[in-house]
Amino acid sequence: MEKFITEFITLTTQNWASAWNNKTFRRLLILGMLLIITACISTSFFFSYIEDSKEGVLLNDWVLRNIPAIDVSIPIVILVTSCMLLTSIRCAPDPNLFITLIWAFVFQLIFRIITIAATRFYAPQGLIELKDPIGSLLYHSRFITRDLFYSGHTAFLFQFYLCSKKIKDKYYFLFCTVAVGILLLVQHVHYSIDVATAPLFAFGCFWLSKRIILSQNAYLQGVE
Repeated sequence: MEKFITEFITLTTQNWASAWNNKTFRRLLILGMLLIITACISTSFFFSYIEDSKEGVLLNDWVLRNIPAIDVSIPIVILVTSCMLLTSIRCAPDPNLFITLIWAFVFQLIFRIITIAATRFYAPQGLIELKDPIGSLLYHSRFITRDLFYSGHTAFLFQFYLCSKKIKDKYYFLFCTVAVGILLLVQHVHYSIDVATAPLFAFGCFWLSKRIILSQNAYLQGVE
């Protein structure tokens, strides 16, 4: 184990040192980090605005009408956290994976602001508060019920699936995406259309991220 940790740290240090020496990579990384911070702050204020908005649409969701609402916050948080930890481990020695995810998340946050503002869905009937300590940081500890179309949890997990390079990781991320999507419906946190369309938006964000990075020739050769 000690040898593995040493090799892991060495590989991480070497890859990031090499990546940082690439001027284009460095510029994209800094810009991406600034944009994601700005997007997170903007999203936080936007969610408060949309939550207090008087305009909206209440959907008649056949799926939710036939599923009794149950609090499944714990398994949702466990699955999401495990995916975040696994992705963090994979990103540590892989600067290109990290920057791809950063830019994909930037687009993800921007698109969610646009789609939520356009749809303005009211919260589903029977909704049970999702006790998510990570999400509460973005929401300023206020539970937001109208950040609906499309599902951020489902989209972010599918983003991990798209960006992952190891086949076993892909299987796990795909499982978690499906499982969390179903659990969100069980808790009535989202409409079925929010969950069903999330992977499509995630793929669009992933595609845009890859296009930007590849167009700037920021990928390093030989980094796994």
